[in-house]
Amino acid sequence: RSEERGGGRVEARSFAAMAVADKRPIRSATEYIKTPHQQAAAKLGAIQQSKAQANAKLYFRQAEAQGVAQMFRKRVEAALQEELDDWDVADFQGDLVRKAVLKIRMSEDDFVHIYATRLSRGEPWLCRYAPYRSKEDPLDSDEEFYEPLPERTHCGEHINFDSCNLDRCMLM
Repeated sequence: RSEERGGGRVEARSFAAMAVADKRPIRSATEYIKTPHQQAAAKLGAIQQSKAQANAKLYFRQAEAQGVAQMFRKRVEAALQEELDDWDVADFQGDLVRKAVLKIRMSEDDFVHIYATRLSRGEPWLCRYAPYRSKEDPLDSDEEFYEPLPERTHCGEHINFDSCNLDRCMLM
């Protein structure tokens, strides 16, 4: 059915179609990098970041890597059976969300390398480590070069049963 308005014909169906079209979600703009020209433009944009922008980005990535490393400190200390004075990330690789490969300074000359992965954000980390590395040792992305890091200890392991005997128990 058609109606005359202002000297022109307007289809009633077109009004209905426009009303439905207005209720649909608007697609967000995404960046696709398919052609070599697009890849070159994206790299050029990354290169043209100001030095301040690049330094800020590096600072926050370093802080994020330090936060990931901090999650494993107690477990590494338990595995090495020593309390560590230093725990500073010297180098890192990975996205720090699903994969983190970290070089952590334990002392002046000793480093520990950590290889941690997880399926997705919110899942527990699966962690491996390589203790007593030097500053010159490169980070390795191959899981085989690391040994499993023992899981968190249970609270019962910290209870001292030396004061217990059959006659009386100090814990009860």
